[in-house]
Amino acid sequence: MLHNHQKVLRRFTVLAALLTWYWSAPCLSAETGMDITLNANIVENTCQVSIPDDGQVHLPTVSKYWFYNPDGSNRLMPTDAASGTLFKVRVESCGDDGASVQKLNFSFQPQSKQWPTASRQVFINETPVAEGGAENTGVVIFSKALNTNVLNADGTSSVVLDAGTGSWAKDYQFYARLQNTGTVKAGKVTSRVVVDATYN
Repeated sequence: MLHNHQKVLRRFTVLAALLTWYWSAPCLSAETGMDITLNANIVENTCQVSIPDDGQVHLPTVSKYWFYNPDGSNRLMPTDAASGTLFKVRVESCGDDGASVQKLNFSFQPQSKQWPTASRQVFINETPVAEGGAENTGVVIFSKALNTNVLNADGTSSVVLDAGTGSWAKDYQFYARLQNTGTVKAGKVTSRVVVDATYN
C-alpha cells in the first residue's frame, strides 16, 4: 500500500549500454557516423521503461583534434554543456500513473563501477586499448532540461526533473558526447551505464 508520506513509491533500474562507436579522421560524408545502443532492462517491474527508436543513437564522426583548441588545450571539460546526441528515457505504463507525482530522480552509474583516473564525471571506456579501444576517452551524459552533467564531481548522481502537469509517464531527454580524460588516441569506445529512477 502506498502512503502520501512515503518518499519513494516505486523504483526501477535500466541498463543502458552506450555501445561501440568509432572515430577517426574527419569525414564529410553524411552517411558516416557513430552509433550508441541503449538497452533497457526493468529490474523491478512497476514501470515499463524503454529507449525509443530501438535504442539507436547516431553520433557524428570526429577526429582526435575535435577534443582540442588550436593551442592544444582541452576544448571541453566534463561539466561543459556543449551540444551532444539526444536520447530519451521513456517512463510508461506505471501502475500508479494516476498518483500525484511531481518529480522524478534519475541516477546514472557505470555498470563496471570503474572511473577514469582523471574524472568521476566521465563514464569510462570499457574497451581495452589492446583490443582497439580509444585511449583517454569516455562518455559524458547531460540532462537536457538542466544542461548539467548527470554525474557530480565525486561520481554520485541525482538528476531531479519536474514531472510537469498531467501524466509523468513520458519521455525524459538526455544527451551524450565524447570526453577526453588525457591525450586521445583513436579507437573504439564502449560504456555501460546503469540508470536508476525513483519518484515521489
